[in-house]
Amino acid sequence: MNPDAILFGAFERHNFGDLLMGYAFEKLLRQRGINTIHASILDNDLTACGGTRVHSIFDLLANGLDPDIPVLHVGGETATCSFNDALACDSPAPLPYHLKDIISSEIHQELGTDRPFPYLTPPKERINTASKPWENRLFYGIGLTQLSDDRADNERLRATLAAARMISFRDTHSIRNARSLGITQATYAPDIVLSISQLMPVSKPIGPSSLLMHFKGDYLRRNSAELIHALSQIAPHFEGGLKLGLAGTANYHDSLDEYYRFKQLAEESSVPIEVLPSVDILTICQQIASAAAVISTSLHYRIVARSYGVPRLTMNMHKVNCWSESNDALYPFGMEPGQLPASLHTIMRMERPVEDSGQTKDLAIIDRHLEAITGIIRSSAPNSDRPKVSESPPQPGPPSPDLWIASMARCLDDRDSSIRTQAEIIKFQDAVLSSKARLLGRLLRLLIASVRPLRASTVTSSSPASQHVPGGPQGSAGKGDPHHPIAHQKAVHPIEP
Repeated sequence: MNPDAILFGAFERHNFGDLLMGYAFEKLLRQRGINTIHASILDNDLTACGGTRVHSIFDLLANGLDPDIPVLHVGGETATCSFNDALACDSPAPLPYHLKDIISSEIHQELGTDRPFPYLTPPKERINTASKPWENRLFYGIGLTQLSDDRADNERLRATLAAARMISFRDTHSIRNARSLGITQATYAPDIVLSISQLMPVSKPIGPSSLLMHFKGDYLRRNSAELIHALSQIAPHFEGGLKLGLAGTANYHDSLDEYYRFKQLAEESSVPIEVLPSVDILTICQQIASAAAVISTSLHYRIVARSYGVPRLTMNMHKVNCWSESNDALYPFGMEPGQLPASLHTIMRMERPVEDSGQTKDLAIIDRHLEAITGIIRSSAPNSDRPKVSESPPQPGPPSPDLWIASMARCLDDRDSSIRTQAEIIKFQDAVLSSKARLLGRLLRLLIASVRPLRASTVTSSSPASQHVPGGPQGSAGKGDPHHPIAHQKAVHPIEP
């Protein structure tokens, strides 16, 4: 493996937009004679869903990757993503809240890195104890629609981005945020996925029109009733029916279980819905291109729809609102379920060619950026002069377990050890308490044994035969007086061992 450039992004999990950005860049750079490979924080193989073989950037560096090779960050809302959030999406199952920080720390140690932002390569990369500088870091069309409340995080972000050789953002909100950090060299770059209609032309189907929808799993849970009420008014206008497609099956994204639950609820209200279960990113593009209109919570559903000239509207999602306001304000965004019927009626009556000039302009900007990127890649060390990157570790052994499984196993082992230790402590404490309880019981028995004769002698002294003898000295003690020496002798009993 001897690449001209590394495409770097959130490629290690199934998310429509991230995988599509890698696909588009790979195709466009290959047209210019540039050979690339995909890298992310973890390795994975997503070829079955239209993605590619993804390499761990840390493994590549450990196995001889030349840091002079340009690293192209392909975009996405990755600028402020934390390791904690990234790994929560990558885990085999949603993580319990209290385990997220533990797992994040474990993975950091396993990867041998200390970078705060997983999808932004720093100016210098620490791999175990060694530090390697990245000479050619290129950031294309990334999203920065929100800044952290932590000033230290923002300063680290500024230092990471400001040292890049090239940096651009995909919307005006992100550019403003970048400049507020002091990153003055930031420019605008359209999302690379806008070129998908050129890379994969799709013929419009002949037949009844259908409405394609996409909703995140948690959005469906919160808004099922309102959406079904709105769709009951929309459904009669689409002879081809209502269809519900996926955009990402990673944790905290879409859920087929939620889709089929929503389908059942809708059909109980006489609103038939067809679920499209395909996870192949190119099939999803064809579904969008073939629809009469698209409703979604997904930014890249909207971007692909724009690329193919399909009427679209998106629900109220901050990231989608920021991009749409900057780049696609002609079509509605920030929608609530109750606004769907009227808004959809409006966009279906709009003249579609009106947006062609904006699309043409953005494609021309993409082309100029690609020329600049190609020039930087070609000006780096010639391909033949670079040492080849090993596909496997220098000393191959048995396949190492998946990082997540290893980390989870370590956490469980630690927890098991902790539980065993606590059990031993409890067992010891229980033995001590049992001993104390036995001692206390013994003392109580002795106390009771000593109190009973005292009570008996008191009763005897208070009887008529034991009281003061008439004619005796006034105030002298009788036999029943507890202060009489004889009484004391009677009240004393030896303590049995």
